[in-house]
Amino acid sequence: MARSVARQAAMQLLYEQTIGGDADDQTLTMAYEQLVQCGACNDAQPSGDDRAYIVDVLAGVKAHLAELDELIAAHSSGDWALDRVARVDMSILRLSAYELCYRGDVPANVSVSEAMELADRFSEPKSGRYINGVLGAIAREKRKE
Repeated sequence: MARSVARQAAMQLLYEQTIGGDADDQTLTMAYEQLVQCGACNDAQPSGDDRAYIVDVLAGVKAHLAELDELIAAHSSGDWALDRVARVDMSILRLSAYELCYRGDVPANVSVSEAMELADRFSEPKSGRYINGVLGAIAREKRKE
């Protein structure tokens, strides 16, 4: 299964956590069943690699939440205070920021591009520009390190 499907499921589970949900195995199964119904994937269960990626992202974002939010805030501009950012947008930003900082197996351009696809699918058009700007700035900073 493509990593993009696992990334979408991870984003949905991160979103669920922001609204007080458990983001457990049952929710992961439901997310994959939904992805099958909409034609995003053919398999109702994530592969072992997909599940490992999703578990890593969920645990990593949780472990580094304050740091990731600080990084996102530092690269935000204008009137986009974090408390005003839509929860789905924060889920996308946290997922990609985690990949940029902690997942050496994900190229920065892939992470940002996939985040844009998630924003196009799940958010408003102006959110995509904001997400792209923040993640682009984070990626440039990480390249300098």
